[in-house]
Amino acid sequence: MGQFSQIFTYAMNYGADVFWVFTTMLYMVPDILVLSVPMALQIAILMTLTSMGQTGEIMALRAAGFSFTEIARPVLIFALLLVAVMTGLNGWLSPLGRHHVEQSKEDIASKISKVNIEPRTFIDLGDWDLFAEDVDKDNNIIYQVHLSRKNDDSALSTKVNASRGKVDIGSQGIRLTLFKGQMQRVYSLESRKIITSEFNKYEVYIPLSQKSTDDRRLKAAELTTPALIKAVRQGKDSMGEKEWREYRPAISYRMSMALCPLIFFLLSCPVAFITTKKAGRAGAMIYSLAFIFAYFGLITIGNSVAEKTDITFLVYSAPFLPVIAGLAAGVYLWKKRLSD
Repeated sequence: MGQFSQIFTYAMNYGADVFWVFTTMLYMVPDILVLSVPMALQIAILMTLTSMGQTGEIMALRAAGFSFTEIARPVLIFALLLVAVMTGLNGWLSPLGRHHVEQSKEDIASKISKVNIEPRTFIDLGDWDLFAEDVDKDNNIIYQVHLSRKNDDSALSTKVNASRGKVDIGSQGIRLTLFKGQMQRVYSLESRKIITSEFNKYEVYIPLSQKSTDDRRLKAAELTTPALIKAVRQGKDSMGEKEWREYRPAISYRMSMALCPLIFFLLSCPVAFITTKKAGRAGAMIYSLAFIFAYFGLITIGNSVAEKTDITFLVYSAPFLPVIAGLAAGVYLWKKRLSD
């Protein structure tokens, strides 16, 4: 939900069109599937097996000679297939989609695609700030104009004042034509000297692009698993402290997320078999929510510990905390079910 709200915020703030919003949200689908697929499997197993138990289908299968393990075998096969699917989603599709989303957000933020000039308001035009006392929006005329440059390599500050001006917004940039004004420049080497000049007409062209995003530091979630392994092998010197702590546990985190369907199978099937007559659908839903919250809560705790610790063993093992806990609980539940 946070990603969706950010996309709509970027679209409103920077004037992105509907196509940009649609394509960006489309690239978020693998990220959504990473969370929704294990949850759907967990709920489906408990609800289906509980319903089968209440209608007597489990009892009929048992009477026909099927053991609990044989009844659960198709579910196990399906869970293992989902583990393979989750490995691909976590290792490749989700990072590629996340990279596209983050890059699109950077690109749209680096361009002035929406300019709404209001009276008595400073307008950010990339390297320039524009202020106008009054605005005629019908004719794109501005009055009592103050234009100042923020990033000027040659001067400490550059300011332009004019009685009025005209704004022309094109597809590649914005052209300002100012009339009857004065320009001031204060050089950094001689700040006490001010160069001023008066003009009848002054034109400045401001390109829409503000900055380059080529050197943006990639997050761990944007790197495919092979790229993440390669980055970690290059060592701490090849990246910053923040990236080093973020990159190392990310591999274990993805493996833990990929094993989620298998853990949910080990927990859900014996619970459904044990509580068939007692729980009902409401009970199955409660168990499902409990397992989901427990698993993702433990994986959050484990990942947080892995990012903060300097102990190498914990860095790579802490994200497996829900897997270890789930395996232990699953083995206990299956033994309990098979011993009854």
